[in-house]
Amino acid sequence: MYDLIIKNGKIIDGTGSPYYRADIAVKDGKIAEIGKNLGEARETINATGLTVTPGFIDSHSHADSALLSHPELIEKVEQGITTSIAGQCGSSAAPTSDVTAGEFLESLRDQSFGANTVLLIGHGTLRRLAVGVENRAPAASEMQQMKELLRDGLEHGAAGLSFGLYYAPGCYAETAELIELAKVVAEYHGIIAAHIRNESNFLIQAVQEFITVVRETGVRGVLSHHKASAKENWGKVCHTLRMIDEANESGLEVYCDVYPYCASNTSLSATLIPTAYRAQDDDGIVAMLSDKTMRQTIYRETCAIRGDDLSHIMISSCSALPHLQGKRISEIAEAEGKSHYDTAFDIICDSHVSCDVCTFSMCEEDVETVLAYPRAMICTDSGVARHLTSYHPRLRGTFPRVLGRYVRERGVTSLPEMIRKMTSMPAAVYGLTSKGLLAVGFDADICIFDADTIIDHAEYGDCTRRAEGLNYVLVGGQVVAENAVYTGARPGRMLLK
Repeated sequence: MYDLIIKNGKIIDGTGSPYYRADIAVKDGKIAEIGKNLGEARETINATGLTVTPGFIDSHSHADSALLSHPELIEKVEQGITTSIAGQCGSSAAPTSDVTAGEFLESLRDQSFGANTVLLIGHGTLRRLAVGVENRAPAASEMQQMKELLRDGLEHGAAGLSFGLYYAPGCYAETAELIELAKVVAEYHGIIAAHIRNESNFLIQAVQEFITVVRETGVRGVLSHHKASAKENWGKVCHTLRMIDEANESGLEVYCDVYPYCASNTSLSATLIPTAYRAQDDDGIVAMLSDKTMRQTIYRETCAIRGDDLSHIMISSCSALPHLQGKRISEIAEAEGKSHYDTAFDIICDSHVSCDVCTFSMCEEDVETVLAYPRAMICTDSGVARHLTSYHPRLRGTFPRVLGRYVRERGVTSLPEMIRKMTSMPAAVYGLTSKGLLAVGFDADICIFDADTIIDHAEYGDCTRRAEGLNYVLVGGQVVAENAVYTGARPGRMLLK
């Protein structure tokens, strides 16, 4: 007898092929049989009129930061995510000064979670431990320390290395440093992913740098949350996607991922403080912005790039100043009778550098172009809400939004092709050999939804609203969400390579 049979569904198996109608039998967490008249089961799900697909894989996640404190990963499973690739943008939960990456991964080996997680080791995390936040090249001994810390993580099951070249201290690394560390990843047949050095005026040069790292090491690479920021750069993604194609035609393996929104999300300090001034701790940043001369210097440098108008920046999360959440910098400035920059700099100081913002800097056409690109995977670029009540809506709404707005309503690509980009492609890219397909012997990570109604409801002003049309989410054959509500089950695991 089977544990579960999903009956009468429209099967989209993850390969990109058109749907077919069949039943799916699950036994011991695996897909045991696909067909008709499969026999008896302890439980049955009637999927008549619904679409059945592999569980969604979030190809760029920060879920590792919540594994110990919020193992349910609620905002993941409630949008259909059954596996997350975490430790992105150069920042990972380990190693730290107290625990190695290997120790961290071993401690999670037997733990259970709402969904599965894969860990990348963050280059910025390595550099902070070995070099600190100083703007300089590592000494030979420091480079060796980074390599040893990285090897420890890879030997204990980490999938690869992530770069956060926009953030300190990763931004202080030269290309040669990236290549040396990527060579270590190549030894373990791992993968590198990068929040590249620039996504606006120097986007093309930043993409070229990443491709150079891939070319010099032979490692597989993923360009993180690919975009072109600021109006003067809109359309550049057509050029950068051609660069990815050319790299692959030359024998390399390069992919990208994308989230379905025109606003990014990061800290206010990273948004407005130039790279050269970030090589210090939070107290140092506050002291710097409290000095009138330094504040004016930073204003001049940032304004030369961004201009005086910061109305495109909205406070998304600021626990020290919760009354500002959901408001634009321009709105706050007008109420306080200050300039946009003085308002923003004061918020950085008053929040002690703990303020995140949504920056509305991309265009819809670019988002659709990247979403439709055959080598683009789908990502949230988010962890979980934890104690937050305000955040970027991508944390909760990404995957239903892609299926509802961009597939059904705007037709950027077909449903089977988009499911491939959400399932089998990231599974193949990240080496998840038992995931990403509805096929006998594969893990029973499954989504069941109404393709005619699925849609996100999370908005910038109300990020807590759940999706519509997502009927069931299964991890290892267990229902972890029903009608987009978490059930409390924790069959997910830390997936070790």
